[in-house]
Amino acid sequence: MKKVHPLTGWFIFCAGSSIDILNQCPRSEWIKHTGIGVTVFFTGLLAILSSYYAFQLIFPGLWISLFLSLVWGTIIFNLDRYIVSSFRTNQTSKKEELFQVIPRIVLAIAISIVISKPLEVEIFKYEINQVLESDKIELSDSFARKYNREVDQWDGKIAVLKTELKGYFDIKEAYYKDYICECDGTCGTGNKGRGIECFTKKEKYESFSQEFIQHKIRIEKSIQIIENEKQKIAAGFEKNKETIENSFSFGFLSKLNALNKLDSLASLAITLLLALIEITPILTKYFAPKGPYDHMLQMGEYEFKVKYVKSVYQKNLEFFQMSAFTNTSSTKPQEKTDSYNAQQAAIERYRKLKDQLKQNNQPK
Repeated sequence: MKKVHPLTGWFIFCAGSSIDILNQCPRSEWIKHTGIGVTVFFTGLLAILSSYYAFQLIFPGLWISLFLSLVWGTIIFNLDRYIVSSFRTNQTSKKEELFQVIPRIVLAIAISIVISKPLEVEIFKYEINQVLESDKIELSDSFARKYNREVDQWDGKIAVLKTELKGYFDIKEAYYKDYICECDGTCGTGNKGRGIECFTKKEKYESFSQEFIQHKIRIEKSIQIIENEKQKIAAGFEKNKETIENSFSFGFLSKLNALNKLDSLASLAITLLLALIEITPILTKYFAPKGPYDHMLQMGEYEFKVKYVKSVYQKNLEFFQMSAFTNTSSTKPQEKTDSYNAQQAAIERYRKLKDQLKQNNQPK
């Protein structure tokens, strides 16, 4: 047994490799599997860091964010370790290995995306905050425009009412001028003094003056009602504006949405980099030829299968011998023949399976 450095042993564990098998292999296999373990370890470390940034936006406490990020990083580390260790380059053809590697690559890319997004949010936090502030201002402006449209509608009604009041006032003033100039003799009949026409126009003016006062009271009352509504709308606007500004979200989901609005290839580059890191160990195993470790691992599995087949055959043989011994006196000739044929069939199956295992174990 070779003495293994604790750090090397840890990286071998991260790669999901067996130290017992590596002890029988040359140093090149140690280097390869240690490199794979380093990649898996640092991927888990990146998962801890990225999830810590994400949990900090959700939970205010330091320790709960740290605990959850460690749990999440452990889950990602275990998934990566399983993906790498479960891939075997001992299939009968590269096509079969390809069917084995594709789902693992897809899963690795999905993991890289999950890891990269919180990191991107932290890296581009200033740009993201600018986008969110811009969205907040746009939301406030939109709400203000809606308020101004409502105020303009009420101001339009007030303007209509004031125009109506001015129209009544102009009519009253016209009646007054007709009355005065008729009595002065400067218009109408031209007779100066208080004649019939003078009194008629005076009564007409005084009658419309009373009507004007009623219109004025009605219109001013309507204008006052509208002004009260405007004050209510203004108070509601200030309250709602403050509520909108205070409730505007700067959470993790909002930052992810803001990240998608950034016109930059840097975010894509980070995702691709992490995806490349994730799939590198799998691609290395897929494209690299079989090494001593793979042959030793396949040999161990073959020996186990041989022992298993021998054990099954021995149990079947003991069962048939016991059955033949207990039923010797009562068994008919045909039943003895069937029992013998079953034993021979079991022996033949064992022989074929053994030959198949030998053929599969031949180096490719």
